[in-house]
Amino acid sequence: MKPNLFFAVFILIFSTLLASNSYGQAAEILELIKNGEGAKAMEQAESLVKSSPENADYLILRGKAHLGLKNAAAALEDFKKAESLKANSADLYLQLGIAHSLLGQEKESIQGFDKCIAADAKNAEGFYNRGVAYFDFGNADKAMIDLNMAIEINPGYAEAYLSRAELSYEAENFKFAIKDCNKAIELNPNLADAYYFRAISRGGVEKDKEAIEDFNKCIELNPSHDEALSFRGSAKYLSGNKKGACADWKKAMALGNEEAENNYNSYCIE
Repeated sequence: MKPNLFFAVFILIFSTLLASNSYGQAAEILELIKNGEGAKAMEQAESLVKSSPENADYLILRGKAHLGLKNAAAALEDFKKAESLKANSADLYLQLGIAHSLLGQEKESIQGFDKCIAADAKNAEGFYNRGVAYFDFGNADKAMIDLNMAIEINPGYAEAYLSRAELSYEAENFKFAIKDCNKAIELNPNLADAYYFRAISRGGVEKDKEAIEDFNKCIELNPSHDEALSFRGSAKYLSGNKKGACADWKKAMALGNEEAENNYNSYCIE
């Protein structure tokens, strides 16, 4: 009995160590994804899946790595396989919803987020992502309800304030948009799009000087923000700074912005 008991204890300790190591590796993979190091994340995730191909958690992790590499189709395959292995966590359904949404699959996307929220009624990310999906698929009313709920659950959710600001801007509720952008910036001063949407919302209430300051900050944080460059170019042109306007439009045009290209061709080519 003693040798068997010793062996059982050894196996338990060994299994615990393996689980601990896997947990540490999983955390490292998620951190790599967060930091934009998708290739490294995928390499490590592939290693985990290879070690245990039927492990749903590893498949979900690899799916997240695929999302980090903007490969939604491959991510969806991993999430579906995880689901077939009877995984049914709120996180899995959240990832399924995101993958379907990125592939433009409206019905399946909403179903994924519905299941996420059914599994965890206080899942702010579920409400946020479903709200964004509703917005992308043209249902602004449902989008607003979900974004409000995400903020109610997590008052520190900067991205939810930003998305709600975008909804308000589209509805020409510029003051509400500015208010939500202010909150998003308070929570995350490095959120480039918050400055962009505050800038175009300020333009809607004729605060052009402040708008240009926000475009400047947005471009400082994200030099490849073609829409901010295009809008700033227009603002400069209207203020009499043709040289500065043409420089901004040229940069935006190089990034594929058609409006900037039209403006450049119309006002900058002698």
